[in-house]
Amino acid sequence: MAISRRKFIRSSIAAAAATSIQPFSLSATTNSPVVSKISDDRFDPWIEVDPTALLHNISEVRRLTKGRPILAVIKNNAYGLGLSLAAKILERLPEIHGFAVVKLEAAIVLREAGIKKPIHLMARFPQSAAKDIANQNIQPSIIDEDALEFINPMAKIFGGSVPAQVYLDTGMSRMGISYRRAMPLLKKIANNGKVSFQGVFMGFTEEPDFDKEQLKRFLSIVNKSNKAGIQLGTLHAASSSAVFDFPDAHLDMVRPGMALYGGYPNDPEKQSQLGTLKSTINFKARVVRVEKLRKGDSVSYGRNYIADKPTWVATVPVGHTDGFPRKAVEGAKVLIGNKTYPVIGAVSASHSIVEVGNKKSVQVGDIVTLIGSGAPEVNPNWISAKTGASVYDLFMHLNPSLPRVLI
Repeated sequence: MAISRRKFIRSSIAAAAATSIQPFSLSATTNSPVVSKISDDRFDPWIEVDPTALLHNISEVRRLTKGRPILAVIKNNAYGLGLSLAAKILERLPEIHGFAVVKLEAAIVLREAGIKKPIHLMARFPQSAAKDIANQNIQPSIIDEDALEFINPMAKIFGGSVPAQVYLDTGMSRMGISYRRAMPLLKKIANNGKVSFQGVFMGFTEEPDFDKEQLKRFLSIVNKSNKAGIQLGTLHAASSSAVFDFPDAHLDMVRPGMALYGGYPNDPEKQSQLGTLKSTINFKARVVRVEKLRKGDSVSYGRNYIADKPTWVATVPVGHTDGFPRKAVEGAKVLIGNKTYPVIGAVSASHSIVEVGNKKSVQVGDIVTLIGSGAPEVNPNWISAKTGASVYDLFMHLNPSLPRVLI
């Protein structure tokens, strides 16, 4: 890398702090407030973002894919990290080719935040937005026969061909043009002369045997296009799952999301043997109440926990509306000091309760780590495996309105 890890982290922190007071004109669902410091007397939850963990995960992805460039998927508020904050960190890295999003709003937020690298919109958008997309230099996806309806007005703004990517549906049946009818459309667009193909991509079902068939279909269209004199550009198909489990799909570039941020996409036990990921977030709050239960006292809605002996409990002002899963009561623990404590009762909208034990070892104001690093039990992959909560939900459901801070 061109700059040292320490210098990179310092410059990232400075850049994020400098831009944290700049408002964005679009919805908070695509971005999050960034602060330079969390006050020492804050009880409500916050999210720490760890750039060193992000760097580590990128290095692991690069190692697993033999140095392929990375198109960083930064959808859904950058998997909880905060859209512009994560992008500002990632853009400085030469390993990152650009960014992929699935909402037009997110693409525009990135440009407004000063992101210069390529931004690829992997979604349909209204024709009325075509000019705005062109003005913001956002790469659209060709996903259906109506592509030329937005290509033609965009070409006038570009003053030439429109840089775009082809989204092929090879069996996911979710988005993209079906591989069965792709060639006539590709020929039509190529003959139109107003598109500069930057790449072609697809998504896997993540069912191993069928994934092989999908890749075969994908490469068949690429080969047919080449024979027809249509150069589609960079080939990319591998999301986080294929980064670990399907090397044949690494192609020209990889397109991971979850793995960059510290989550194993499918099988943590198996995939952790191939590469070690670190959580890029620490979801924290402070204890707001400590109380001793008598035998027979219960906790929260439904009385799912009833003390069978005198027991200390602590209340944390974090609930499912903040992103802490209801399933946390099925085996999750939180870290307070250097010890972990089980979540009990029920995770309500704004509160969770933990069992402290027969000694009052926790005080009001103690910092609680609910998801993150510091102990294996709060790692998002451990929580997912223990409770059955999706690791994707643990990241993506973090409330976007909570403050993010670089550490």
